[in-house]
Amino acid sequence: MYTTAIIVTYGDRFRLLEEVIHSCLKENVSKIIVIDNDSHKKSKIKLQEFSKLNKDKIKIIWNDSNLGSAKAFKQGLKEVNNRQESEYIWLLDDDNRPKEKSLKILKDYWAIKPLDVHALLSYRPDRNQYKQAIIVKDPKLVLGWENSFNGFHIFEKFSNLFNKRIENININIGEIAYAPYGGMFFHVSILEEIGYPDEDFFLYSDDHDWTYRITKANKKIYLVLDSVVEDIETSWALSDKRSSVFNKIKKGDPFRIYYTIRNRTLFEKKYLVKNAFSYRFNRLLFSFILFCYCFNSDNYKVFSKAIYDADNNILEHL
Repeated sequence: MYTTAIIVTYGDRFRLLEEVIHSCLKENVSKIIVIDNDSHKKSKIKLQEFSKLNKDKIKIIWNDSNLGSAKAFKQGLKEVNNRQESEYIWLLDDDNRPKEKSLKILKDYWAIKPLDVHALLSYRPDRNQYKQAIIVKDPKLVLGWENSFNGFHIFEKFSNLFNKRIENININIGEIAYAPYGGMFFHVSILEEIGYPDEDFFLYSDDHDWTYRITKANKKIYLVLDSVVEDIETSWALSDKRSSVFNKIKKGDPFRIYYTIRNRTLFEKKYLVKNAFSYRFNRLLFSFILFCYCFNSDNYKVFSKAIYDADNNILEHL
C-alpha cells in the first residue's frame, strides 16, 4: 500500500517536524510531502539540509507566505492526486508524532474494513471526545449539541452535572462524524467525491468542514484507538483543561481567537442550527458570560468582530 504522508509546517518548528518525519520513516511511509508555510529562515535551512539527505523520500513545497492550513493541505492533496504512484494518504501536523506500528495498524484494518468506511483516524490521546464518541456509539458527539454556540449549550452544561463519562469499555474502533487533519488516513479516490479543503477558512475548523463532507455523503470515518499519534506540542485550546473557554479567550492570542470563533460559527450555522431561537439564546448567554470575563480586554472586540464577519460571510484573511 503506497502511502504518502502530508505534513504542514510553519514558524520555527523544525525541532518538532524532524521528530515527526523520523517517525514516519520508521513507519515505512512511502513518500513524505512537507508544505512549508514560510517557516523561519533557520527552520527552512535545516529542512532543506534534512531533505537533501532523504531526497528519495521527501519533497518540499515552499510557500512565500503563511497560506493557512486549508490552502497548504490543499496543495499537498493536489500534489498527491496528480502522482500516479500515490494510493493512500496520511495527514499529519508538524507536531503529530506517530507511535510504533501506528501506520501498520491502519493498513491492516483497512484490508478488512466495512465497505462504507472511507477514512480512518489515528488516535490522539489529548482529544478525548473522539474516544468518548466511539465508546458511547454516538458519532455526532464530536460535533457538539445541535443549536450550540462555540460548543456551548446551556442544557448540555446541566446534563454534564449528572452524566459521567464512561471510560473502561473494551472497544478500540468506532465511527466519528468528522475528524482533524492530524492522523487522517484514506484512499486518494475520495478526493474526487469530497473535493479539497475550503481555503476561505484559512485555519481552524477547515478540517472539520472538509471531513464532515464524508459523513454528509453517507460514508463513514472510523477512529482506530490502537493507532496512536502523539501531540508533541499541546494545542493552545487544550493546554489548560481546567481553564474555561471564557478564560482561554480572555488570555489567548487574538489571531487564533478570531479564526477559531469565526470558523466555528460558520460551521455551526451551516450544520448544527436546527432551532434559531435556541441557537440565539446560547449565543447571547455565551457572549454575556464572556463579556463578564473580558469587559476590559481587547479580545472581546476580537470575538465580536469574528461573530460579525461570520454572520455577514466576510472571509477576508487578517
